[in-house]
Amino acid sequence: MTAQIYPYLTFENAKEAMDYYVQNFDAEIVYHQPLSEEQAENLGLDIDSLSTTTFRGIFQVAGQKLICADATMTNPQPSSIVSIMINFGEDEAGAKQLFNKVASSDEQRVTIPFGNQTADNQLGQVVDKYGITWLICSGKLMQED
Repeated sequence: MTAQIYPYLTFENAKEAMDYYVQNFDAEIVYHQPLSEEQAENLGLDIDSLSTTTFRGIFQVAGQKLICADATMTNPQPSSIVSIMINFGEDEAGAKQLFNKVASSDEQRVTIPFGNQTADNQLGQVVDKYGITWLICSGKLMQED
């Protein structure tokens, strides 16, 4: 049995977050579905600004899909127990290019500069403005069986 795993992120304003990732991570917005009028009314939300809400959004960073939505029930809480890793495989230049793009903005905090971590891989780590930790790497992550 196989399945796909997608990071599912919740934000106070997922549309704004997707725009942030476009600007800072060279992301691409693949899909944006606002809340319907009925959904907004059921949640007690203002129906005058539905276009800025997100029932479901999909964006890609380095070709990898992430799914997001507005946190309509509670305020989202950042967590340090889950991180997002993007591995460029043998494309060290691609990993370094994305890391440098992300690290160039004051909206992120570099926690590990991009560089050699072992003889077989390079890695850099940043925390974005939403408190999400991103590991951007290239090379082998672990020994193959």
